[in-house]
Amino acid sequence: MASIGIDLGGTKILAVLVENGQVLGKHKLPTPTAGGPQAILEAMGVAAHEVDPAGTAVGIGVGVPGPVVPDSGVLPLACNLSDWTSPVDVAGELSARCDRRPVFVDNDCNVATLAEHQLGAGRGVDNLVGVFLGTGVGAGLVLDGRLRRGPHGMAGEIGHTFVDFWAKANGESQGELEDYAGRSALEHRARDLHSQGEASLLVSEAGEGPIKSKLWKKALDMGDQPAIRLIDQAAEALAAALATVVNLLDIEIVVLGGGMAERLGPAFRDDLVQRLASRTFAGRLVPIRTAETGDNSGALGAALLVEESRT
Repeated sequence: MASIGIDLGGTKILAVLVENGQVLGKHKLPTPTAGGPQAILEAMGVAAHEVDPAGTAVGIGVGVPGPVVPDSGVLPLACNLSDWTSPVDVAGELSARCDRRPVFVDNDCNVATLAEHQLGAGRGVDNLVGVFLGTGVGAGLVLDGRLRRGPHGMAGEIGHTFVDFWAKANGESQGELEDYAGRSALEHRARDLHSQGEASLLVSEAGEGPIKSKLWKKALDMGDQPAIRLIDQAAEALAAALATVVNLLDIEIVVLGGGMAERLGPAFRDDLVQRLASRTFAGRLVPIRTAETGDNSGALGAALLVEESRT
């Protein structure tokens, strides 16, 4: 039976129609930047109708950028969505716009990890962490073959694990992984260095615009020293956080995805493998596999929530 998966992001909404793990169709539209949650819900309803005009899907799954109240479909807060400052019943509101079909809602990194576990690089592995590098750093956990959400929907928040316990005391940052490995934090650090006299291709080419992932790769390839140092720090921080996860939960593999990781490529992944190996308990070698489901991962994993609900 077919299902719809919707990936709700800060800039775009992607809907896919999925049957037996195969994407039969997709529809993408910009995420509204005005009108608050109601405008966003309307846009998701439009996307669902466009990808499945005949209404064949038995249910709808949604991946959202924030922790979801377990078993409720409620997204309390989403910092990168327009005026989403109080809890919204995404499941109920979207169901009302889609012929009262059942709607299942989960965190975007959780659903991307679900896609990788069932259809991508994590097939056949019962214990894994999926890590996604983008504007921030997100993750999902599969333990004993099932996605682990936690009693408050907070499981897998690796970006908020601490990798530098001196940072907050020194007033530099919180010392969280995102402060070192998220693209937004990396850009802030690059601009700080530039303003202090360390000229960088990153800032000179980006100007007032965002420093995108492809520019980070270009700067590294051209030997830009600030870029090299910042990415080195990001890799160190990420390896430290991953070692904690591996040692605590006895994870079998790491699946690495997200726009930043994809752009940095195999060299970054292989370097990360070595850094992780130097930190894991008892010399364990933990493979790091590149995510395979690509741009569809969030929407594809969201569609799998419908199937998961029937098991």
